[in-house]
Amino acid sequence: MKRQFKLITVLSTVLCLSVLLTGCWDLIEIEQYFFISTMGIDVYKGEAHVVDEAEKESEENRLTEKDRFIITYVSPDLRAIGKNATSENPRIIMASVSNNPYETTKELATRTNRNFTFRHTKVVLLGEEVARNREYMIEIFDNLGRHEQLSRKLNVLVAKGTAKEIINIEAPYEPVTGYLINQIMSKKQGSSRYNDMVLEEILTELYFSGNVLIPRAIAGGGEVKVAGSGIIKNYELIGWLGEIENISAMFLMDRVNTAVLNIEHENAILPYVITNSRTKPRVTVEDGKIRYTVNIDTDGYIQQYKIEAEEKLTEQKTISHIEQKLEDVLAKQVRSTFEKLQKEFKVDALGVGRYISKHNPKLWEEVKDDWEEIFTNIEFEVHVDAKLRRIGMTK
Repeated sequence: MKRQFKLITVLSTVLCLSVLLTGCWDLIEIEQYFFISTMGIDVYKGEAHVVDEAEKESEENRLTEKDRFIITYVSPDLRAIGKNATSENPRIIMASVSNNPYETTKELATRTNRNFTFRHTKVVLLGEEVARNREYMIEIFDNLGRHEQLSRKLNVLVAKGTAKEIINIEAPYEPVTGYLINQIMSKKQGSSRYNDMVLEEILTELYFSGNVLIPRAIAGGGEVKVAGSGIIKNYELIGWLGEIENISAMFLMDRVNTAVLNIEHENAILPYVITNSRTKPRVTVEDGKIRYTVNIDTDGYIQQYKIEAEEKLTEQKTISHIEQKLEDVLAKQVRSTFEKLQKEFKVDALGVGRYISKHNPKLWEEVKDDWEEIFTNIEFEVHVDAKLRRIGMTK
């Protein structure tokens, strides 16, 4: 009995050791990876983009009429990290002409000894001409939605110009473009001047209606700026919202974390810093007419005032006067942005239709087939309740 027990013990030990001591048969060292942080997609027009003569020769033999994109990858250069760095370049940029990112990866694999991984990809940049082509956009977003390594939380932006222009900028504080843009859009001291929607949210809107606001990236002065939004209608870029208009759009979609609203008072410009915001939409039907009403509540404080102003900021009358001005200014800006989308671009990129489908499905069944036309004629109302919670230090 004891011998059997010892035998079982020995066998169990051997089995356990065989599992614990076995190495990983498919291990790939970290130095053998390209960790793609940014993917840029531009329209290919036959322009030269080669890195060297070897690439030129291979692509001249390979190009077909169906090669439509220049796809650019950016990866941090791991050789530039650490005390014993062997490279001074913080990033590696690779580009190839192809039909889709899958083909790009396979083509670039013929020119490097490293493996590509997209599990750490932070940003996808779409060139303006790509975004203005409906067929391209349908294919690209289907690709992004299906990609087994891409996170649904990554940032997708439309570049004003080309994606390559933005990628080529090497900012001194963060040279790897994808990390820079991701940090801008996720930092706590954010701004409603840019749209912070991620891939998952963009796909939700596109699957529902084909309409959405996509964050905009701009290259200029050796810097990358994230501000405003691209207006997507039926999977196609049709125009832009500027920075101030984007703030209004964020209010309409209840996505404002912080914002600054300037008003004129006592011959001075007062910045009202919004620290909290809540937007509650409501849809009603009166005499066969759809009315979309949004109620916006904001809390905030005045960052600066006028020392010798006749109206003292400590007086309730002055506070009420300022709050009324804030409400008027914000309501005017929000109304202007809504009307721009409704009347000028004739597109529901704010999710009004999706709100109706969720909260009044019976009404949605009646209007969904003609919603694009009906949206341009619905009535819109905005009510703002701005509260001045703090007035800062006083003498």
